[in-house]
Amino acid sequence: MLLTQCPSYFRKNIVVLTIIAGLIGSISSHALEPIRYVATGARIGVYTQNTDTEKTAYWHRTPHQLGGPVSEMQIGFMNWLLSYSVEAANSSEVTIEYAWLERASDGQVVPITFSGSRSLVMPANDTEPYWLADPIDSSVWTSGTPQRDEVFWLSIKGSVPASGKVCQGNPTGYSGSKFILYDPANGPGTYDTTGPVPSITGQYARTRGLPTMFLGRFTEPGYPSVIGIGDSILDGSGDATSSYSTISGFGFFCRAAVDEDGKNTIATFNLTRHGATTTALLKTSNPRQAHFLKYANVAVEEYGTNDLGSNGTGDVSEILGRLEDIWTLCRNAGIQKIIRTKLMPRTVSASYNWVSLADQTPNTGWGDASQGDSGKRDALNAALQTSFNNGDIDLLLDTLTPLADPTDDHYWFTNGTNDYMTKDGTHLNGTSNAIIANILREALLSLTVDENAPRYSSWAEAIDWAGEDDSPEADPNHDGIPNAMAYALDLPPLETIPASARPYATYDNTTENGPWLNFIFRQNVNAEDVIFNYLSTTNLKDNWSTLVTDDIEIVEETIDPDPDGDGSAVLKKLRIKLASEDTQRFLKLELTL
Repeated sequence: MLLTQCPSYFRKNIVVLTIIAGLIGSISSHALEPIRYVATGARIGVYTQNTDTEKTAYWHRTPHQLGGPVSEMQIGFMNWLLSYSVEAANSSEVTIEYAWLERASDGQVVPITFSGSRSLVMPANDTEPYWLADPIDSSVWTSGTPQRDEVFWLSIKGSVPASGKVCQGNPTGYSGSKFILYDPANGPGTYDTTGPVPSITGQYARTRGLPTMFLGRFTEPGYPSVIGIGDSILDGSGDATSSYSTISGFGFFCRAAVDEDGKNTIATFNLTRHGATTTALLKTSNPRQAHFLKYANVAVEEYGTNDLGSNGTGDVSEILGRLEDIWTLCRNAGIQKIIRTKLMPRTVSASYNWVSLADQTPNTGWGDASQGDSGKRDALNAALQTSFNNGDIDLLLDTLTPLADPTDDHYWFTNGTNDYMTKDGTHLNGTSNAIIANILREALLSLTVDENAPRYSSWAEAIDWAGEDDSPEADPNHDGIPNAMAYALDLPPLETIPASARPYATYDNTTENGPWLNFIFRQNVNAEDVIFNYLSTTNLKDNWSTLVTDDIEIVEETIDPDPDGDGSAVLKKLRIKLASEDTQRFLKLELTL
């Protein structure tokens, strides 16, 4: 572990800047694949549920099906929601008292811990994007390494303050799923149990449980790990949420994760939200969402319906510009493949049943060939085609032709029955979601991921270690920098590293809106399997909290795009705004690979 301490004197106080560069947990020799989304069924929060003065306990149980064999699992938890295009912190703290995983095939239960503790308190009104539990190595599963298509049930028991709120995210409609609020006096007091959540007197069941992430490491490269970003179309509004046809969930994005037999799983994470626009990921006031991109190697992006608007008032060039910014954000986060969907019809129905072409009228601005109006929808779809031709996206998915009338694709396809493709003229129903799910699934399976992707293993193989230990956690030259950190910082692992090349901090009282702590470190531009986390505390006794960049009080900048002149590294600076009451602050740089 590298520890540098640099006291800086200012005002009447001393601020002690401590930079600790180390590894999150331990890295075993086999766990060299990056942390990814490795299962289905997880998503962000979309609304909160109020509790009363008595029902302050909750019990969550959701299934998650693996998208490949894994050497490790790691669950993340959240206490915020996306309200249309605005991130909102929960005004109540939420306590996880016990959490555990149950392997469906044999019923084995493994506890989930947080720095060794069974409990975690997620504070109220916090900007933390997520809290990660301790990783669970696959060696603990007595039936062997978990394989693709295996189901693991995630159970969580905890509490919320009286008359407080709990965020709702993961769907709980699949058989065996459940989320209930109840009076703790009526609960059985059990945990680490197998099977469904018991019926508890006075319970209040909801259709969604806590928002979570199901992360881990695949045993080998090549498995897609897919994040969905978009609005209600991708989210599945209009699909039948009261019954779930597949374990992966509703909507064509989630349905695409499994085949018609519910197998051959593709790992997915749902970052979509009803009502969202392209600004949802780009606002400086929305600091959390971008942190979820780094765990995926594929993105399915589907913004634009709400940007264009029901009356077609949106500006196509402005929408496209924001989409390009989103694609760049994805690429910078390490996403290898971007799939973009086409905008679909948007019509009103005279009978409100969308029973025929003659029964429909395209929304203003969405185009009507019979009136010689190609509409803004076509202009945006054409711009997306140009973006694909230019290589800005990897695949433009035709989500229009299969659902549109063959004579005029500004209208929904009809067959004489009520609501065949849509029930409101905008959203897909169960039939159309199933059609597009098959098309998306074929597209996902056609992609090649992790091809020649930089890895710690390839970096290590290129070095002559002269018999020294080349494992990530080793420090063969005893300079306090483990091999994994040398890799992440683009430093030679067998040479003595000067202080100027190590992470360091400075005090800055000249930059506007300060004073600031400047945290400066190198970053290997080819280390796509590395994830950096920045943490801070005002004393070493309390828990470290993640620093979330918001471009206001926590700003990440590249101060030298090529410090070595060979294109292998960049020099980064993280600026942290100091509060007036700060007399000391400790900073920590952590990494996972």
